Amino acid sequence: MPANTRAINSRLKSIKNTRKITKAMELVAGAKMRKAVQMTVDSRNYSGSIKQIVTDVLPLINQKSHPLLYGRKEAKSSILVVVASDRGLCGSFNAQLIKTCKEFLASRKEPVKIVTVGKKAEGPMRRINADILASFESISNAPSFDRSKSTGQLVYDEFLHNRADRVFLCYSDFRSAISQVPTIVQLLPIIPEEDLAVDVDTEEAETDPREKMTSAQRLAHDRARAEKNPLDYEVVFEPSPRHVLDQMLPRQIDTRLYQAMLESTASEHSARMMAMRTATDSAGDMIDSLTLTFNRARQASITAEISEISAGKAALEN
Repeated sequence: MPANTRAINSRLKSIKNTRKITKAMELVAGAKMRKAVQMTVDSRNYSGSIKQIVTDVLPLINQKSHPLLYGRKEAKSSILVVVASDRGLCGSFNAQLIKTCKEFLASRKEPVKIVTVGKKAEGPMRRINADILASFESISNAPSFDRSKSTGQLVYDEFLHNRADRVFLCYSDFRSAISQVPTIVQLLPIIPEEDLAVDVDTEEAETDPREKMTSAQRLAHDRARAEKNPLDYEVVFEPSPRHVLDQMLPRQIDTRLYQAMLESTASEHSARMMAMRTATDSAGDMIDSLTLTFNRARQASITAEISEISAGKAALEN
């Protein structure tokens, strides 16, 4: 076999082995994607229910009186939580996410600290000399609510201790197996930034007198009011709306962060599956092309050998 034919054959075997590997990785990523998508879809109902409960209770209290609901009009410092992956081989999944983060950082006037989730987020952030507050491993290999709580507790404490006026979250929103959209949302305060029209420091917060009462005192208060005004109906919460929000808002923050990590996990496995499928298809095309080239080279070498044999036989006969 001529040298060029041997080289083509060697490359052909190498690409066939690569195709087997990418096909196996595609199947593994597909299995992980289906599991992650199921977890993501199931969690959306729970996350949406918590958000709806908070939305229903919000009008019943003075929103400016709760530290998690309201904040300064002009942010003096912010935190950006970036949820990426620990591993590569997932196409442009991480690159698009980092690009979105860079555009967001360029648009902010105040200093922004970075909290990275996933090694593929930490490296690019360090290369642009971003102020990294903390780094966490991605939960994509073993998603669980407990693994995401440490990240939520960190940003929760930073916000409550006034070390950050805004907390934003950057993740890939899972739309379908072929569509993952880098998204940035405001995590804290709960009230959107565009609605923070008045600085909380200059606004005196109004409080509901029932919030300072015990359960027995609230019951007596409501009975006395009912006896005085029998036709005065109102919705009475037990416990008070403020107490409900004190319990629900931290849970909503943890749940929203966990939901974002699930969305990112489903997006990562989907992107990896599509990247491996593309690599498998490309390897198949290369195999077809090299097979054709190999057959032509082999046919040419056979033809050359036959010509040499015929020429030698003719020379001997003469």
